[in-house]
Amino acid sequence: MDQNSSEHNKQPEIPESNPGFRAYLSRPVVIAAITIAAAASICLIIALLSLGSPDNNIVAEANSADQTTTEQTMTDKKEAPVQLYEEPMEDDLDDMVKQVDLSLINTLKTAKISMGDLRLEDVSLRKHQGHDYHFQQLSFPVSGDKNVFLANIQKGLDSTALNASMHEVAANSWLISINGVPTHKFSILVPKVQEKEPAPAILDPNAPKMAIVIDDMGEDIALAKGLAALDAKITFSIWPNSSHVKKTIAIAKNSGNEIMVHLPMEPKGYPKVNPGNDALLVSMSADKISSLTLAAIAKVPGAVGLNNHMGSRFTEFYTGMDVVMTRLSKKKIFFLDSRTTPKSAGRKAAIKEGVTFYARDIFLDNVKDVGAIKYQLSKTAKIARKRGQAIAIGHPNRETLKAIRQWLAENKGKVRIVPVSSLRPKG
Repeated sequence: MDQNSSEHNKQPEIPESNPGFRAYLSRPVVIAAITIAAAASICLIIALLSLGSPDNNIVAEANSADQTTTEQTMTDKKEAPVQLYEEPMEDDLDDMVKQVDLSLINTLKTAKISMGDLRLEDVSLRKHQGHDYHFQQLSFPVSGDKNVFLANIQKGLDSTALNASMHEVAANSWLISINGVPTHKFSILVPKVQEKEPAPAILDPNAPKMAIVIDDMGEDIALAKGLAALDAKITFSIWPNSSHVKKTIAIAKNSGNEIMVHLPMEPKGYPKVNPGNDALLVSMSADKISSLTLAAIAKVPGAVGLNNHMGSRFTEFYTGMDVVMTRLSKKKIFFLDSRTTPKSAGRKAAIKEGVTFYARDIFLDNVKDVGAIKYQLSKTAKIARKRGQAIAIGHPNRETLKAIRQWLAENKGKVRIVPVSSLRPKG
């Protein structure tokens, strides 16, 4: 590079005689002003973002607040409903039977007949296309026009959108069928005036035993406290990954309620039907199934039993169920089959591994109606009277709590509500 070129490069791009805009920006006073203006703009943007994003403040406050105080505040407030991931049981005859049950209950209400006057004469377990359903024999005391009452029953059946029919099979006796399958038989009685039988003051030691298990526990603290306050020992089946697992365990232990693990398992509708986090899947290795089972048990200390959440596909998978049973056997934990499928391999695997085995008899609240749930409780009690014991499974709904409370008051002394572990195993 020659000397002329070097000198040319040293010259300023803008002549000093006409400093222009860049020279003006280089002045210290201007630089200070720009800096202050930029800082003010940034502060303004941050303030606007903070006002528009209240979640940021909540997170900051939650991180700085005491954990115990935060949990207590959540407990005192009405907690938001959570998705319980219930497994749909489409085309299940027993589910259709429950819809007819609700229709009959509503007809009784219209006729101003008390649920206490409805007589459940008998309940028997029948099979249709490999599925269990309960055939029921009922009687209704009708003081008004019998034909009007029968017309209302038929009207109620028509409103269910089921293919349900009714026809007389004997004098004063009718049969209800769903898709041609007999499900209910009922008769109409002339009500008799009689003195109301007083509730027994002392529990009959020979009364049938009945266990009531409430699944999906661990999300609603207020409902857990309500169940614990009942005059009966309800079994809590707790989700291992629930929001309030520790508090729910404490409530159950303080009130003397039995604790179980509610373990998610793969349903036939998976992945569209979501069983929740850490569910057992048929595609998993034995080691993965084993580790998830042990992890679930560890999250619910004090649990003496385990039952499946969903699991219509996994419980049919004998290899996987055998792995689960080996873990339960070593932990001395019993298995309650929720019976979400009639082809469950739970009993076979439990017997092989020496695990105490139980099976559900009745689902209480497929229909979330207090009257319908009370009727399901009466069905469970009827089965208990025939067999000496029965197991019902419900869910943490307000209707279920209310129904259990009312039913217990009406049936005091007639049946003993006991923990599952005190029943005679089926395995």
